[in-house]
Amino acid sequence: MYVEYPVDEVERLHGAAVASERAMSYYTGRSITKASVNKFKLGYSELRDMITIPVHSPDGMLLGFVGRSVEGKDFKNTPGLPKGKTLFNLNRVKSSKNIYVVESSFDAIRLDQCGLPAVATLGSNVSNFQIDLLKKYFNDIMVVADNDEAGGNMVKKLKEKLTSRLSVVSLDKQYKDIGDMDDVQIKALQSGFDKAIS
Repeated sequence: MYVEYPVDEVERLHGAAVASERAMSYYTGRSITKASVNKFKLGYSELRDMITIPVHSPDGMLLGFVGRSVEGKDFKNTPGLPKGKTLFNLNRVKSSKNIYVVESSFDAIRLDQCGLPAVATLGSNVSNFQIDLLKKYFNDIMVVADNDEAGGNMVKKLKEKLTSRLSVVSLDKQYKDIGDMDDVQIKALQSGFDKAIS
């Protein structure tokens, strides 16, 4: 079902990121720490001027990359990347008791930095396959969708399919997504989760 991508590409792109002041400055600007750059093997393609995020299968097989331009908001994924057949970071957190579900890989990384296990759907369109993965691995699921119409539609679909397992965190109107919040505000999400499942 999954096709493995050449693993040495991860190390090459990661090495390029660590050596690039431009790439590291971008990560810092998104509140991504150097420890996370190393943990998630975040990379940089100088040729395309894009940062790269490795995406794995639930078992940890490399499936390809999500790429995002350093300037602007252009996205370019590895051709054939099966985004709808996995969840970003699931391979690292599938044994967690509970899980946060967000749209963006960077939002999942920010949550991880604050000690909260998270997966990303890599967009607001959640596939039935992704929903089945959430059902398979987690009983307590908290969705933190982006504060826009697409995020609202994502919550609606997850509510329909996951009903009793799902809690929803609505972000304050001043935040578009997790990326707009500081670490203290992100950590405060845990208390909301504890109340929702108690």
